Amino acid sequence: MSFLDLAARLKLVIEELNSTREQESILIGKETIALVRLRVQNSKENEFGQPFGQYSEALVPQWMYYGKSLSDGAEDKIRQGDWFQSYADFREANNLDSEDIDFTFSGDMWRNTGVKMVQSSGAQTVVIVGGQTTRAQDIIDWQEERYGNIIAINEEEERFVIEAHEERVFGIIEKFL
Repeated sequence: MSFLDLAARLKLVIEELNSTREQESILIGKETIALVRLRVQNSKENEFGQPFGQYSEALVPQWMYYGKSLSDGAEDKIRQGDWFQSYADFREANNLDSEDIDFTFSGDMWRNTGVKMVQSSGAQTVVIVGGQTTRAQDIIDWQEERYGNIIAINEEEERFVIEAHEERVFGIIEKFL
């Protein structure tokens, strides 16, 4: 391969990297949030591998849960139950895990958490993830006061991001060289 041929191929590598950088970064951001969601919902652990804790057993008057159930059947269970009930009882009435915290009730927050913004400048692209709706971001922010950043990535997820970027770059290099 001549020097000019190498220079032309390197130019193609750079052009391809630049033209696909935002799309690839968005995809990696989406996949990373999916990994975080799986960890939080399935393992019920924060980014340090520690459990978030248990749902509250503190008793409050049942009327505090009126109109908040996922179904009429769950609403009826609450209304027909004890006058004082806990949030764990409320989740149980809604057929949800009532022990380990997984930040999922209706699933609305997780459905609306993902890539919020993409910023490109020069040869750098930054993808910002979080609540894509005001409500989803409000839930994340409210939970942060008690549990820290519930969508923070752990070391394994960070490795995934790095490996995904490396795979992208090396794939383009191999394509042209």
